[in-house]
Formats: sequence, structure tokens, C-alpha cells
Amino acid sequence: MEDQHLHLLLRPFLPSTNSFFYVINKIKFTSSDPKIVLRLFLVAFIGILSIWANHEASKGFEIHIENGATISPAGCRFQLLYVSNDKATRLVLTTSKFVETILYPITNTNTNSTSLPKKQVNRVTLRLAGRNPTHTVTVESLKEHDFVLNLSPSLMEEANIDQAMSRAVQQGMARVWLYDNAPNFLINGMVEYISSLAEFGGVSDSGSTVLLENDDNCWEDENPRTVAHFLNYCEEHKKGFIQRLNQAMEGRWHDRTVDNALGVPAQHLCTSYMSRKYLLVESLESTSI
Repeated sequence: MEDQHLHLLLRPFLPSTNSFFYVINKIKFTSSDPKIVLRLFLVAFIGILSIWANHEASKGFEIHIENGATISPAGCRFQLLYVSNDKATRLVLTTSKFVETILYPITNTNTNSTSLPKKQVNRVTLRLAGRNPTHTVTVESLKEHDFVLNLSPSLMEEANIDQAMSRAVQQGMARVWLYDNAPNFLINGMVEYISSLAEFGGVSDSGSTVLLENDDNCWEDENPRTVAHFLNYCEEHKKGFIQRLNQAMEGRWHDRTVDNALGVPAQHLCTSYMSRKYLLVESLESTSI
């Protein structure tokens, strides 16, 4: 099993700009073969990307990449497309940054810090599983503050591999950064909400006409997309609701947790939300006649 380890940097090891270009110029003038020069440039470029990924990872948490399906076609594809060029590492970094922006927005631009208590994450392992799990991505934590994202090998068979991988890792990193002292249907809805923002720039309208199974609490639905729609409605009416709800999910869960995060009884927004959905459904039905 291949394990790429990205450890915290103890001191900078990137050569100075002057020395780097000195080496490049020496290569340029001592080699008469353009193909050799091009290859050396590509090697240098990949090296700089790897150093940058290490530097970015050192700011927050360690990143480990594991290929648990090395001898299979899926494992070979993962190795070629995501491991050999550090693309898997960069994918973890970019998706993590997006989730952090949603849940822990920067409040002090001078120090680039947030006023919200941030969940502690020490290490993230991105692993291509040896067999297909029940979902495209599952997250487990076998050690406190350490998380493992298990990816399904079926992702390597998708028509658009990059899109499928981005969504899966985005969902995984959302689960990593979300506090999880809450019912599963609410956590799943928040994961869908964050993933939709990343993929579409907003919550998809595909579930906007789906009526809820539970009219009493709109966030108590087994369909993550339906819950995501209600969470989006709450965020539109009460800015910062998603951040407050996540913070509340760190502590002990109780029946008024969502109410407290909203600042009003959730039932009030649920009633107006359901009224809007019924009007939308009626409007669509009348136009289809």
C-alpha cells in the first residue's frame, strides 16, 4: 500500500529565487536539446507544486494519501491521476478551505483568523478503498482529531472523474469540519448544503418541489437535499445560521438546538417555508394542465 506522508515543515527548503533561476539558466545554456530543457522545466514545476502543497498542509493538518487498490485498474488510475502529481493533496486542501470558509468565516482580515472556535483537525488521510463501500465516500475517526476519507474505487469509472472526485472529497471534508453532536439527517443535510454551494454556487433547485415527510420539523427529513433546501431558506432569513448551528452541534444536542441557532422557533420558518413550497407545487401543476 502506498502512503505519501506530508509532514509539518520544520524549516523552509525551497531555494531562493535567484539561485533557482541561476540553475535554470545554466540548464538552458549548457543543453542544446530543447526536449531535455522542457523535461527539466516540467520536473522543476512539479517539484515546486509539491513544495507548495507541503507548505499549505503545514499551516493546518497533515495530509496522507493511501492507495488501497494498487493492483486494480481503479488503483492504477488513481495513482496516475491523483497520487503521482500530488493532485489528491491539492484536492484535500482546496475542498477543506471551502468548508472552512463556510463554517468558520474570517472575521479579522489583519490576522486572517476567525472568532469562532474551530474544530481541531490534526491529520486527514485520503484513501482509495480496496473495495466499494456503501457510499462514494465515508469518513471515520479511529483516533481523536485524525480522520480517514475512504473513497469508492467506482469513482475511477465515472465519465467525469474529476467532477466525481471533487464532490466526494468535498462531502468528506464537510463531515471532517462539521461538529457531529446532532441527528444524522441534519448532518447529512448540512453536508449536502455545503457540497451544493461548492458545486453549483447555491443549493440545487432539483428538490425545491419535493414535499417534506415531516411538516413539524422541516430539518427532520431522510432526504439530504430536502433538508439542505430548508437550511438554505433559514440562512437566507437569518444570516450566520449555518455557523451558529455548527457551533451548537459541538455541545450536547437538545430539542431546541435549531431554535437557538435561528433565534426564533424553527416552526415559524418551517410554516412559511412549507407555504411557499405548496404554492410552488400548485403553480407548476396548473401550468402543466
